[in-house]
Amino acid sequence: MNLNQIEKKLREAEFFLGEMRKQETRAFGDREPFDFYLSAFLSAARTVDYRLRHEQAATYPRWRKAWDARLASNEKSLIKFLVDDRNVEVHESGSGRSVKTAEIPLSGNTTYSDDSGTLQVFAPPRPLIPQRVGPDAVIMKPSYHFTIAGAERKATDACAEYLSLLTRMVEQFKADRP
Repeated sequence: MNLNQIEKKLREAEFFLGEMRKQETRAFGDREPFDFYLSAFLSAARTVDYRLRHEQAATYPRWRKAWDARLASNEKSLIKFLVDDRNVEVHESGSGRSVKTAEIPLSGNTTYSDDSGTLQVFAPPRPLIPQRVGPDAVIMKPSYHFTIAGAERKATDACAEYLSLLTRMVEQFKADRP
């Protein structure tokens, strides 16, 4: 059984997950690349099942049904959610991920830096301006989330768990079909 192309799709999904993780650490710049990487991740991950169904048509569908039956309910929910989200992303209006904003307060003479840039705050000491309240600057950093089975999850965490499930599935399929 040749699963090289299927394993390549797993590595492709892993690559895009890594890019999503890099993007989510960025406080400054374009927010769109996260969506590009998410779309690519969802498509690569979904292709794993499609290829197995096509290339192993005689055995995979029945095997997959039995494998799915052994999954925990939260694993089934995660797979269903991300398969459905991929379908919405590709065929409808885009992923259902939400964007929240994490506030990073900066006060005094402070510097914030990440891969996207640096912000340096210069402010007089607080005792010189006693009425000043709150931070001198606030960085609004995006954070990306899914709501899966009623629970909010960080998008990259959900995608990492999904990729882990797909990898486990392929490994088990290979073990069961020498």
